[in-house]
Amino acid sequence: MDLPLNWMTLLSSARTAWRKEGTATVASGPRRVDKRTPFERDYDRIVFSLPFRRLAKKTQVHPMAQNDHIHNRLTHSIEVASVARSFARRVTDLIVQTGELTPDQLIPIDWIVQSACLIHDIGNPPFGHAGEEVIRTWAAKHRDYLFPASIHAEQHAAAQAEIASSLADWEHFEGNAQGFRIASRADNPQAGYLRLTYATLGSVVKYPWGSTDAQTTIKRKHNFHSLEKQVFHDVFQTLGLVRSDGVYCRHPLSFLTEAADDICYRILDLEDAVAMQIFDKQRVHHLMLDISGNPNNAHMGISQLRGEVIERMVDQFWKVFEDDYHRIMRGERVEDLKSSLPTEFKDYLDKVGEMYEEIFGHRKKIVTELGAYHVLGRILKTLLKTVEEISKASQYGELHFLAKNCAELAWGKEYVEANLAKEHRWWLGQAMDFVSGMTDNYATRLSRELDGLAFEL
Repeated sequence: MDLPLNWMTLLSSARTAWRKEGTATVASGPRRVDKRTPFERDYDRIVFSLPFRRLAKKTQVHPMAQNDHIHNRLTHSIEVASVARSFARRVTDLIVQTGELTPDQLIPIDWIVQSACLIHDIGNPPFGHAGEEVIRTWAAKHRDYLFPASIHAEQHAAAQAEIASSLADWEHFEGNAQGFRIASRADNPQAGYLRLTYATLGSVVKYPWGSTDAQTTIKRKHNFHSLEKQVFHDVFQTLGLVRSDGVYCRHPLSFLTEAADDICYRILDLEDAVAMQIFDKQRVHHLMLDISGNPNNAHMGISQLRGEVIERMVDQFWKVFEDDYHRIMRGERVEDLKSSLPTEFKDYLDKVGEMYEEIFGHRKKIVTELGAYHVLGRILKTLLKTVEEISKASQYGELHFLAKNCAELAWGKEYVEANLAKEHRWWLGQAMDFVSGMTDNYATRLSRELDGLAFEL
């Protein structure tokens, strides 16, 4: 193994370049002094970005919940960042003890971990994980919409390889990979040009392989689409996370952002299930009391118990990280921390998993998710027909009036005109950005507006 990993490298503040090499640099006035660190700027960019704000109207687990107290992707992400801050303080102390860095050099970790948590769901489509399944299922059944014969008549080897990789992006659509795309690219105005630091990007990657990798078929998870393959490699190369055999390693901080997410969604979603009257209050109270490990907490309400449970779970996850620290710093660990928890806590999580099956089987949730297929399917058909027309046109005026209307609705006339000559695969990426970026409410409304529209071009 040609590692161990190096913290100075792992905390890289590099970002993707604004422009490709060889393009002109636009002159600007005197550069203002910004006393924020690059990692503080990451945090601020995320908080003020459109994709982050849209999380407020995206499903966490319970779609289209009428109860205003139910978690959405935004409140969930903020809570995950809060839990992760506890991990950041602990890992900072650990690194100081090992003498790898000084306390001053470790200040960025707090910001990096919180920023990674804020963006961990930023690429998720509307309707929660059901939205991911809809996009995958729809794409597998409608390949002719993704790659119509009118554009891809020539099937030479290079074209076939590109089509295969793009189909993998769609048929294995993954919110984690979409999130990396949004947070890393320098040419994505709809994401507000986040261009986060490499340290933040690395800290959110749980599945360091692409859509065409064999592991994607097995685990149904990956962290970059084919269009971001080079960007991903550049990030991980700079962070020192590429082995000599080309395999990507996980950033040590990614285990802690993942642990914070695991703790929050497993505990807080149960609390939501009580509020939605899916579970009896006493049933959840009893389980939380057991996890807290202190029968004297029986007088506490669920909200108080939740704090005790989170604190104990943080302790257990941290112990796994600390005990396996040297293997993590050699780039050898891939599996999440929860897989190494003591049997007692694995049993607790198994019980939570059983309750999740009940949540996912709840009639209201099933009905909503069935509707999601029709909502997203209708939008995808219309949008991809528009992409086909754009890809065939040599100038904007050649677009069918329906295609013009849809293009302007999704991207705006100026943006379409400026990028009309871009390749079809690039425009498929724009379609994926638009669909995954929609909120639950907007997707539902847009689908209704498109209902009955005969899009025959």
